[in-house]
Amino acid sequence: MNMKNELAIDEPDFQKLIERNKIYVDKTEIIKRIRDVNGTYYFLSRPRRFGKSLLISTLKHLFQGDKELFKGTYIFNNWNWDETFPVIHLDLNKPQVKTPEKFEESLSFYIDSIAKNEFNISLEANFSNDKLTELINRVYEKTKKRVVVLVDEYDKPILDKINNTEMAMDVQETLKYFYGILKSSSNILEFVFVTGIGKFSKVSIFSDFNNLIDLTLDDDFSTICGYTAEEVEKYFKNFIEKYSTLNNISYDEVLIRIKEHYDGYSWDGKNFIYNPFSLMNFFKSLEFDNYWFESGTPNFLVKIFKNDLNIKNIFKQLVLKSSEFKIFDVENLKQIPLLFQSGYLTIYKKEIINDEINYTLKIPNNEVEKSITENLFENFISKAENNFLLKKKKILDELKNGKCESLLKYLKKEIVNTPYQIKIRNWKYYQTLIYFIMKSLGFETRSEISMFSGRLDIAIDEIDSYYPFNDEKGNVIIIEVKYTQQRAKDIKSLSLTALNQIKEKSYYDIYDEESNITIIGLAIKEIELKLGGSKIEMDCKIEKLLESNF
Repeated sequence: MNMKNELAIDEPDFQKLIERNKIYVDKTEIIKRIRDVNGTYYFLSRPRRFGKSLLISTLKHLFQGDKELFKGTYIFNNWNWDETFPVIHLDLNKPQVKTPEKFEESLSFYIDSIAKNEFNISLEANFSNDKLTELINRVYEKTKKRVVVLVDEYDKPILDKINNTEMAMDVQETLKYFYGILKSSSNILEFVFVTGIGKFSKVSIFSDFNNLIDLTLDDDFSTICGYTAEEVEKYFKNFIEKYSTLNNISYDEVLIRIKEHYDGYSWDGKNFIYNPFSLMNFFKSLEFDNYWFESGTPNFLVKIFKNDLNIKNIFKQLVLKSSEFKIFDVENLKQIPLLFQSGYLTIYKKEIINDEINYTLKIPNNEVEKSITENLFENFISKAENNFLLKKKKILDELKNGKCESLLKYLKKEIVNTPYQIKIRNWKYYQTLIYFIMKSLGFETRSEISMFSGRLDIAIDEIDSYYPFNDEKGNVIIIEVKYTQQRAKDIKSLSLTALNQIKEKSYYDIYDEESNITIIGLAIKEIELKLGGSKIEMDCKIEKLLESNF
């Protein structure tokens, strides 16, 4: 069997996953612990593409008593299979949200469909909340058993219209009454589990339920979605070994690279989790890439990135109380809760300060950091394309002759013209900015390339008629960026240090020996001015490598 066929990439149906012999990372021990709490109402917030739908599907088959699906899992011998319950599974991805009125119609139709197709019941009520009440009551009467209700992506209809405050509030009002019936039906409900991205303060499931058990930041259940380091090695060892063999690097080095790219999510500051969607895609392609942004980023967050993102909320560690980043308010959206609930910030540390729990938030990993910076900076760096080729030719002509003055001048001009709103005084900001400036010139540019000896800042792979070598060999420019705020630091020594680092760590070893390689040490010194603001100085050192350097 092809190993890749074992991967369940974004498969939300537990039964299909098992019957098609996909890898299931066993989370049933944690599910059993949730059941043992003996509560009725539970809530879990996790970002998109983190396995919430699969969790809901797993719960459905457990309560339905589908024992054979769970062979080989922890819960197979630790669940009362004689006790089964009818399950109403509500997937709020399905109702359409075109207008508030159309949403009510779509939601009502959806409840009717569940009643008819799954329970052979025809509902008489007119409105969605009344239909759900009627459905729960009639299922209870028909089966003589308490009902399990599972709600997946409860907040999706609100988030779909979050950039239209008035419409989002109308949708929220509909859902307030819709979810409100779950409380009034408590005497005939066995178990209610709700998932979503965030907690909206004025949705009744949070504002009216005084017995809701929120698992989101609970230490005991923090690894219920996503994969731990131990699980990655237990279930995917063959894929790690295959990448190791294909790329001639050690098993441990592969683990380090995977961790840097896809690990780092935490909801308790102790247990750190891999992004399952990204990891599955990596094992499928065996290439490090940013898989999560396009499929895992809500549309509303993309618009915020473009229009109103305070970059300082991302690239610095934030220490906050849980109340400051757990709740959404449609009328007063705040960026930190959005970034945390959507997966762009995660809990790095949890500690008690003055008898209050405080959380340190930070970017979880390289994939998220690169996704953010790419989508931020490309909105600010846009120049007329007819100027690019001329500028590119001039820069490359000088590089041919061992000079980098034109490159330095162009980089400095672009840096000082970048809007101050996105400016941050650190190495990462300038490294990312330089990367995008080079991309804007049309260079085939890559950044932060991990290798055994370290991480290469910027690499440009070019076969170009303007380049000094017209022999169709691979032409590579390697750039190491150094940054300082120290006034006394000599800028020329710093650029030399950057150049020497490339040679000492042999960053060029990843390229073919026939490649024509030019290395550049780039130094930036930012000096704070007495009257406010800052200015920058830049210097570069350039060297063309000969074959003897390899």
